[in-house]
Amino acid sequence: MSKKYDPQFKQEAINLALNSKQTYRQTANDLGINYKTFCNWMYQTMNKPTYQAIKLNKKPDYQELELRKKEINILKKAAQYFASRK
Repeated sequence: MSKKYDPQFKQEAINLALNSKQTYRQTANDLGINYKTFCNWMYQTMNKPTYQAIKLNKKPDYQELELRKKEINILKKAAQYFASRK
């Protein structure tokens, strides 16, 4: 038999997970929620248009941007290397 959770409880659990340094599994276990159920809540929340708009309007994480730049440079060098081997 599946358990019904209050929408406010779901939202608070998701906010806790997003603002915590622990894993989603740890958060679910701490709250007594089945991990797969919790993952479904996270998936549903992150695919809502309002969440996407909030996510797009957040300030950029400069460390993440630097990491992305390095990844792009590595991929460019790899592409050049493999193109020259033909």
